[in-house]
Amino acid sequence: MNLNVLAGSPNTGDEIEGASFVKDAHRQRVAVLVLSMGVPAATVAALAQRFEVLCPANPGDIDVLVAAHGERIRGIATTGKTRLDRALLEHLPALEIVACYSAGLDNIDTEALAERGIALTNSSAALADEVADLAIALMVMARRRLVAADAYARSGAWTEGAFPLGQSVTGARIGLLGLGHIGSGVARRAEAMGMHPRYCTRRPVADCAYPYYPDARALASDSDVFVVACPGGARNRGLVDATVLAAMGRESTLVNIARGEIVDESALVEALATGKLGSAGLDVLADEPNVPAKLRELQNVVLTPHLGSATIETRNSMGASVVRSLVQALG
Repeated sequence: MNLNVLAGSPNTGDEIEGASFVKDAHRQRVAVLVLSMGVPAATVAALAQRFEVLCPANPGDIDVLVAAHGERIRGIATTGKTRLDRALLEHLPALEIVACYSAGLDNIDTEALAERGIALTNSSAALADEVADLAIALMVMARRRLVAADAYARSGAWTEGAFPLGQSVTGARIGLLGLGHIGSGVARRAEAMGMHPRYCTRRPVADCAYPYYPDARALASDSDVFVVACPGGARNRGLVDATVLAAMGRESTLVNIARGEIVDESALVEALATGKLGSAGLDVLADEPNVPAKLRELQNVVLTPHLGSATIETRNSMGASVVRSLVQALG
């Protein structure tokens, strides 16, 4: 397949997952920069069907590509993990849209994009159901202590007596810190399970029937399960601190499927270790992929390695959302 992709290295015959990326000098098409190497090869290949794709072979190639083609780059595909700041935007005068493969926009200067009128899209709608499913799974696993129960059955301890009782979710109050695509998906699933959603956002959501709480601490004090589903970044760093954890209480469960930095991890470990908080289900941590030793030792926490959207079907949908956004904006 002749993919119209300019690689960052002089060798235009590089192979990436079986696709040959070559320079097509005969056609002038809209230029799209793949800012992050984490954008899947299949997504890059799909973009190359419609655009001239500038694809770095290594992170250092981005500056080279921008220096050579910055004035005609009209679109960017990224994962949100690579920094897109004002300094880089200054070299992209023709930029019209940034399409983010992930839901998180932590490393993208959204204010700078807004000032320039540059559109920004992400894949939150595409991945919302998958992440919401995991949030529910973590909640049930934590409250029913299913990881410990699995070890109990495998070890032969079952022959010595029944496993300790867990906690039900039916009839429980579930607080959503954030009510976007993912938070709403969790709420719908929770209602189907007989739970009672309530939420906290910066301002009330129009036409939402769930009870609204003005801050995280107020929500925590009236929740049996507290789900972190808000954006990460500096603005929300440490939002769930020791006071919020204390407001949850000894029988409550914290679930975090958003970003690790939103929760004060030291305070969380202390609350779980001392019984001030009942349990937790965590798909994200502050210093991924490093898991604090104290957290690994706790039996009342379920840990997964940031796999909220990690299914074949959802990752394909996320890639398709990037392609769709760029095609709709740039033709």
